[in-house]
Amino acid sequence: MFKRKQWFIAGASLFVIILAVFVVWQINDIGNSDSAQARILVLQDPDGDAGPVINSIKAKVGNEAEEEGENPKPVTLITYDKLELALDMKAEYVNPYDPEEIDVRAVFLAPSGKEWRINGFYNGAAWRLRFAPNESGTWRYKVAMTDKSGTSVSEEAEFVAEQGANKGWIRVSDTNKRFFEYDDGSSFYGVGVAYPWGITETNLTKIADNGGNLVTYWNGNYDNAGMGGGKEQLESTASGIGSYDMLKGFRIDELVDWFDARNLHMNFVIWPHDSLADEIENWPATWKRSAYSTLGSAEEFYSSEEMWKYQEKLYRYMIARWGYSSSIGIWNLITEINGTDGWAFGRQDEANAWVAKVHNYFKANDPYGHPTMGSMAGGGEDFWDHGYKTLDIADRENYYDLNFGAYAEDIGARWKQYEKPVMTGETGNVTDAVVHHNSMWSSLANGAASGPIWWALESYNDEMYKQMNVFASFVQKIDFSEQRQPVAMETPKVNRQLAHEALLEDGADAADWLMPDWPEANKDATGALFKPGAVDGAIQTSMRFATGSYAQGFLQQAGGKSDWQGYDELLIDVFAEYEGAEPLKARPVLMPNGNWTEGDEASDVVLQSGEWTTLRVPLSDVPAGYWREGKQVTGEQLDQISGWGVKVYASSTDKAAEAAVVKLRNPRLSAAEPPSIELQDSEGWTMVGAKSSYGWLVSENGPIGGKTATINGFGEGEAKVTWFDAWTGEAAGTSVVLPENGALKLTAPASDRSDMAFLITR
Repeated sequence: MFKRKQWFIAGASLFVIILAVFVVWQINDIGNSDSAQARILVLQDPDGDAGPVINSIKAKVGNEAEEEGENPKPVTLITYDKLELALDMKAEYVNPYDPEEIDVRAVFLAPSGKEWRINGFYNGAAWRLRFAPNESGTWRYKVAMTDKSGTSVSEEAEFVAEQGANKGWIRVSDTNKRFFEYDDGSSFYGVGVAYPWGITETNLTKIADNGGNLVTYWNGNYDNAGMGGGKEQLESTASGIGSYDMLKGFRIDELVDWFDARNLHMNFVIWPHDSLADEIENWPATWKRSAYSTLGSAEEFYSSEEMWKYQEKLYRYMIARWGYSSSIGIWNLITEINGTDGWAFGRQDEANAWVAKVHNYFKANDPYGHPTMGSMAGGGEDFWDHGYKTLDIADRENYYDLNFGAYAEDIGARWKQYEKPVMTGETGNVTDAVVHHNSMWSSLANGAASGPIWWALESYNDEMYKQMNVFASFVQKIDFSEQRQPVAMETPKVNRQLAHEALLEDGADAADWLMPDWPEANKDATGALFKPGAVDGAIQTSMRFATGSYAQGFLQQAGGKSDWQGYDELLIDVFAEYEGAEPLKARPVLMPNGNWTEGDEASDVVLQSGEWTTLRVPLSDVPAGYWREGKQVTGEQLDQISGWGVKVYASSTDKAAEAAVVKLRNPRLSAAEPPSIELQDSEGWTMVGAKSSYGWLVSENGPIGGKTATINGFGEGEAKVTWFDAWTGEAAGTSVVLPENGALKLTAPASDRSDMAFLITR
């Protein structure tokens, strides 16, 4: 009898366990339309009165007030609008942010029968669950809650979605995997700018009004605008590990609403490089403000299993709170990974493995399918094959060469290697409207899935906004679902005789100069960057040498690629006015092909306070030891000078020192016997499709009007070519052209502009 009773109890227990597992499976499993609908209709509470107590679940649309009363009217909303469930419940937990203690989730059944599994979240004061429907019709849903006492399941509820104008979430296109589309299948082409912190509605409105649609924002440490907070990471030392900073949370809520109201999409940077930097030199470091710093070092972040357990919960929270919104455009997992301790101190394999793990987490757990991206820093040598292969988007930054040819070369190289959307996720940091204009059109004509994302909004001026608007209007004419191939156009060549001395025109324009944030002398006492300006024919800025030890500043010219072939010497007049016993010294920096090449001590000149000194940089017959680390600038590299600058430093400094005034003027190239060099009369690129093509033609040798370019391999049949003024967007003429032996020869219409865009239909 005793044994039969034991077997009975064991059998009953096993039955309860099987029943519980079966019901939980019904909550979470995705099935076909008929079975899914049947399961949700018969879903039962697996353990009766056990589990959390559900007092009420109230649904509201967007940010409207909740319906009051015992039987609020059924909810109706527009497709892709936010449905928010306010959950009033009583449960047993200590940490509301830990799904191992309290797990809130729901299953939504679409009119088509597709099931959506969605997680809830705690906002610091109350429980919420957010969802956006992408189908019109009647939706059904139930909510489940699990704590240590068991699971409770709500009664079934429903809402009605009506078709609206919102196109939905951005994703990699199903029809052309090199570009993006909205959830409704229509094309999306990115036109954007980096606005990583301090966002205001006024500036967002200006971006949207000028055709912008993609804006980079950082989950970082500098956003002190709006909602009274946001200057910390979401999981900071202020919140503690395993908990989240609700000032940051509400700030992101606010931004998502602002973006949504303007049809903007956020490139949401989860890990800015400084958040994972602590000991690395010459990089911003805010690791000690991250809650993960309480678990170990920044160097260990990529490999720590303990840190990963908390990361999974953090990513789940982000998806639950903001993933519903079509204003979340891209999950940007990491910016400038080589500016983090783990990478810099030799753990590249661990960092790459971590990137794959985070990417896979989002692919498995984000039901809305937002694409992923990430980057290395923007130097010429910063090419990240693993990232381009792993992530949804092949994103490379470019601070090494802002010439339109460099964008063409880089985008073309990635296009050939990676069959996915190609982007330039950070570039610029100068206020030169011509450089900005050319970067957009070169990127488009070479197959990029987005215009380059300009760093940052503070470098944007009204002329650049105008060009954004023109560019955005042009790309709206293109269906990016059509398969196309990039083709470099064939153009005539011309000879040019070099002068004995040539003034570098870009060197006199303050818009072409920048001061990076890594040199300590480039910042004032508050940490704000000094800005260069044009004063009396010179570029002038301040540098503050006040570290108490070695300090350096750097003024960089970044106007675009230059050809210095045939010249013997670069000369720059340098002025410094400062106090202190330690003299300041200046040394040159050249960036052939974007690669940093710094002079050694042999290149230095001493700057006497209040006096001008000429820094002479040999380009031919360079003495041994002139460049640091045994580097050389070869004759072949002189046609690829994508940037240059002057480093000013002091070996020892006074902590109380005032900022020095630094000026540069009259940068020039000199040659004893200047040669004649061969140049392209113009350059052009086309994205060639079977039905339609688009492209851009540009000249650095006079106006573009009348110049010719040939698209080889175009095919047969007449082509209608419509030209556009790329600066105003106005149509500039239409012609019908017949290819000859598959080659289509174009002639730009009369124009004083340096460039024009075109569309071709067959």
